[in-house]
Amino acid sequence: MSITYQIVKDTDVLIPNKEHKNFTTSGEKIESGTIVHGQEKKIEGLRRGEPFVYRMFLTSDNKLIYLKSIKPMNTTEVNLGADGAPTTTVLNLKPAEQAKSNKAKDEVWGLIIGGVVGYIAYHKLHYKKHGKHSLKHGAMYIAGGAAAGYGVGLLFHKHQAATIKPSK
Repeated sequence: MSITYQIVKDTDVLIPNKEHKNFTTSGEKIESGTIVHGQEKKIEGLRRGEPFVYRMFLTSDNKLIYLKSIKPMNTTEVNLGADGAPTTTVLNLKPAEQAKSNKAKDEVWGLIIGGVVGYIAYHKLHYKKHGKHSLKHGAMYIAGGAAAGYGVGLLFHKHQAATIKPSK
């Protein structure tokens, strides 16, 4: 399965060194910002005479580079030909790990802010009217505010999933 990556910094293309069971540079360089397709490979070899597993990237044209020199693409170009001519639209899709953590943050902040708003509403509405504290009514206001805040957090998260920047 081929995955699209972007070269982060100028990197050397490597060739296997059969004698030492490691890798040396071939003299060829790939410039920073170049987009490459390929897959990650784990290759067993030696490092300072000890067994070692090299984490490498094999491009679609069979060039080996270090995995630390690349990063996964976060933006994808989509060519839409609705008007007869291909126009480019850039979709900025968030990685799954980041989207998952943002969802949890949005939910927690929604709960907290909703609970605080519920507590304030309890003091403004119930306490002023009756002049005494009621644990039951306070808990109801706080729980209602937290539930509403949780819903707002989910709604807020759904509107941040992806950004689309149309071409000009």
